[in-house]
Amino acid sequence: MTAMPVPEYPNKTLVFHRFVAGAFAERFPKPNGELHQWPPHQVSYLDNYLRVLGCKAIVEETHYVDRDYIEDLTLFYGKSLRNYPNFCRRFHFLTTAMDIRRWRKLIVAAKTDFDAVERRLTKQYLGFSVVRPLPGHPVGRTVLKTLGPAAPDGTRDFSPLRRYTAHLGGFRVHVEGLAFQQQDQGVSACATTAVWTALHSAAHTEALKLPAPADITQAASRYLMMSGRTLPSEGLAIQQICEAIRDAGLAPVLVRATTTAVDKGVLDTFLRSGFPVVLAVIPERTAAGEAGHAICAVGAKIADLEPQTNPNLAYRDGATALKAVYVHDDRLGPYAVARLAPLTVPGSKDAQTNLVIKWPLADIDEEAVRLHSMIIPMPVKVRLPVTRLRRLGHIVAQALGDALPEFHGELAMTCRYVRATTYARRIVQSNISAEGIETVIGNLALSRYLGVIELHARERAVVDVLLDCTEAVESPSVIAIVLRSRASAATASTLQRLAGVLGAGVIL
Repeated sequence: MTAMPVPEYPNKTLVFHRFVAGAFAERFPKPNGELHQWPPHQVSYLDNYLRVLGCKAIVEETHYVDRDYIEDLTLFYGKSLRNYPNFCRRFHFLTTAMDIRRWRKLIVAAKTDFDAVERRLTKQYLGFSVVRPLPGHPVGRTVLKTLGPAAPDGTRDFSPLRRYTAHLGGFRVHVEGLAFQQQDQGVSACATTAVWTALHSAAHTEALKLPAPADITQAASRYLMMSGRTLPSEGLAIQQICEAIRDAGLAPVLVRATTTAVDKGVLDTFLRSGFPVVLAVIPERTAAGEAGHAICAVGAKIADLEPQTNPNLAYRDGATALKAVYVHDDRLGPYAVARLAPLTVPGSKDAQTNLVIKWPLADIDEEAVRLHSMIIPMPVKVRLPVTRLRRLGHIVAQALGDALPEFHGELAMTCRYVRATTYARRIVQSNISAEGIETVIGNLALSRYLGVIELHARERAVVDVLLDCTEAVESPSVIAIVLRSRASAATASTLQRLAGVLGAGVIL
């Protein structure tokens, strides 16, 4: 009788590679045959992106257990005839050269000051990418740094990002980013991947369990199936996206695209409040009968405010400064630029929103897609809709713009959702009086999230209007009006009258 073999534990090694732009695809397993595009667009995109980030070295973990892949394996790939491994590889990216000699020097230095070595590695760390053993779809959970706040023609705002901790050998390193992965067309298509990215921010902020792509596809199809089976996934409908978000413990906020001005206001409010936005888009090249596409907006590109062209309005809308969004597009890569462009529709006087996605690959032109809907995973107790928050913002801005001639039409309005604790820290560091600070942080009962209408002029804050986000309508939800800068007696009197109309107090 032959004895059963005793399972052996695998060995893990660290392999050091020099990053060579244009040769990144060599680090990925090439599938047999010619059915798959090779290298995948995602690998080519990462190659170019890492070059721009200044990557110099790749440290490869040869055996890495990834939770998302394990869940997908358990649900789908583990039941296949092909023998899929239960582990992945993982690449770590550094801005400085690394080889076995330098690595051993770090280990020796860590004996004296371990924390200093971790800080040094974190400073050099650009992020990581999981390499899945899936033919043609190798790019798994990938978290990379952004290009920073400075842009050639504006600034970048990546408020939805979060901090990730990775372990490089025995050292903890950190990177600010948001997870991206390539759809595998087995347990996840584009919508599943977009929701997965959005939940990596929203669920993490609310301390909820992060679902794997397999969990999202299962939850989305539990009560509504758009085709005859759940797996392999052929994509999700908007209703299924909402159901997957609800199953994760968050409230799905669905906003249909209307006009460019309104859509910009919605995107600006949510992105700069720290909430990613799942964008349902319709490619211009979509053939008849084909579905649309879903991507996840994770950042905003901000430039100068547009001038006010309506002579009847005494303020400017801060959302006009939004020129583009940065998206995770599973067909492409992380932080791709999608320029916002108005689309004139025959028979309509209002322009609709087009997103022009820039593909940094020589053989692919820019792609224009029409915005159809925006789906935002929000905390359950944030009940105040963005449309009502912004509607009140327009009313307040016009009232104060008419009553405060000293700003000469320079008053601008923006709307945000802000955690009360974050707002309290902001107020403590502001220029308002000590009595005002004490009132805000010690005497006001604030909801966990606030709706904040910010009025500013000449690059300084003027007035904040604080709203209770647990209310569903704007009229009874105003908590207080906060004067953020010195003002004349006439301005104080105007705020008192406005507060009386809104049923709120004034903090001067």
